[in-house]
Amino acid sequence: MLYRIRFLIQSVNFFKYLHLNYFCKAVKRCGKGKIIPYKNAVIDLEPGSCIILEDQDLQIGTNKLRGSQTETYLRLRAGATWNATEGCSISYGATLEILQNAVLTSGYFTMNSFSVIIVAENITLGHDVMIARNVVVYDSDFHAIDKSRPASSPVRIGDHVWIATNATVLKGVSIGNGAMIAANTLITENVIDGAMVAGKQECVVIKDNIHWRR
Repeated sequence: MLYRIRFLIQSVNFFKYLHLNYFCKAVKRCGKGKIIPYKNAVIDLEPGSCIILEDQDLQIGTNKLRGSQTETYLRLRAGATWNATEGCSISYGATLEILQNAVLTSGYFTMNSFSVIIVAENITLGHDVMIARNVVVYDSDFHAIDKSRPASSPVRIGDHVWIATNATVLKGVSIGNGAMIAANTLITENVIDGAMVAGKQECVVIKDNIHWRR
């Protein structure tokens, strides 16, 4: 217990920790999990938004270099919901934003520095998703392109998926369990279970039935 208190004082925004976990109406704790806001984590929960937190911690702004002022951003717009069925570790410099009335459902995931997830409608992250640096995940074009195409379409990322550096995942795709997305890959179509895919313009399966580990 003494170690945990010392850790909170040295590494975590202690007053924000107390507010989020014990006084904030936007956070609903259904188990023992807590929100751990590391120093320089910027967390904005608009009225009507909700984080539903179960038994594991949500760590926001981890691994920050000593002396760095780099901020980590978590924002839920009005009516947004984050169903956190498991915990997460979001590194310094990353951005996670859930727009008005949108829903993020997540199992355990890690998100490295300067990656961005923006949820306009619905994104699902399975268990043990590993997101590398500078990854972008969007479920929307955010601006209408033509009347025949919806601006947003849900994204589903399955269990034990590795999304490597500089990859981009766009709206309406499903990435199967155990898949690996190679660096600099653009995902605009579904990825089958256990596939390693790569490609900047056209995504190609370069290996199947892979078994990667952290």
